[in-house]
Amino acid sequence: MGDPTRATIARKFSEERVYALRRESGIVELGRRRAHRPPAPIEPQTGETSLPLDLSAVERMGSLELQARTVVDSVATGRHLSSSRGFSIEFAQYREYTPGDDLRYVDWKVFGKTDRVYLKQFDDETNFGCQILLDASESMAFQSKEAPVSKFGYARLLAACLGYVVIQQQDAVRLSTFRGGVTPGPTFAKSWPAYRQMLAEVEAERPTGASRFAHSLMEAAERLTRRSVVVVVSDGLDELPAVIEGLRQLRFRRHDVLLVQVLDAWERTFPLTQWTQFEGLEALPQLTVDARAIREVYLAEYRVFQTGLHEACLELNIDLFAVSTDMPLDHTLRAVIQRKPGLLP
Repeated sequence: MGDPTRATIARKFSEERVYALRRESGIVELGRRRAHRPPAPIEPQTGETSLPLDLSAVERMGSLELQARTVVDSVATGRHLSSSRGFSIEFAQYREYTPGDDLRYVDWKVFGKTDRVYLKQFDDETNFGCQILLDASESMAFQSKEAPVSKFGYARLLAACLGYVVIQQQDAVRLSTFRGGVTPGPTFAKSWPAYRQMLAEVEAERPTGASRFAHSLMEAAERLTRRSVVVVVSDGLDELPAVIEGLRQLRFRRHDVLLVQVLDAWERTFPLTQWTQFEGLEALPQLTVDARAIREVYLAEYRVFQTGLHEACLELNIDLFAVSTDMPLDHTLRAVIQRKPGLLP
């Protein structure tokens, strides 16, 4: 008789929907039904410390390359990033199973330890391409009074740091911006000079124009000719069906997708209590309203949106990192590198 464990896994992943134990993302399998736990917020790991990085000061340091190096060095203190578990090993040595993959290449030892199914990759497969998509639409320009940087400033620096780590691992990366579509950029960078040129182009970008999230991600998916890791850094502020459809297009083409949703703390808590003039973004008009009167409605809509986004990412097997600009960027970078998704309350 065959291995019953292999037979069970083969049957499990031949179904149209993939049911997996993903405890860190909040899924628990109960027969054929799924129960959701509230996911934990992104936090530093036990024994790790975060340097008190002042993001507003980091932004004034000089080039985007220098800013990224400063943040990455603060995270890498005491250890070598390229050998840390998560970003390097999951990307460069293993990839997660998807329906249709050959079960002969499943690493059963990893499955026994983690309850997650990974395929072994061989020498000619280990150099991966990482496509980072940075939202440069006008909504990313928002910065509340207490925030150290704008959403775009935070997102751009995080994207630059992630690319820095990929190059440090001697893998290929491409950093592109998107609004109504994806900005045409160079091919994947595999060297420091090529990545510096890429950073210089992104540094010149300013957040303007309306976002077409689904169209942009569909365009990015069509440009990627081989299976890649795609990191989307965006506030995700578009119609929820459009956001989900864009992510679905990437997963349909079997890319490994991470979504880093960057919000301002005010967008999560709506602390305003007086008559306030709201500036219209992405072609919307100004609006003066009693903030106290709409606060509960806004927060209810925010919770509905976040819940829908979280459930869609679970369904599509996408790692979701929801962060705000008042959160230490080195914490966010460490969480993404170690593939530890979380959703802030």
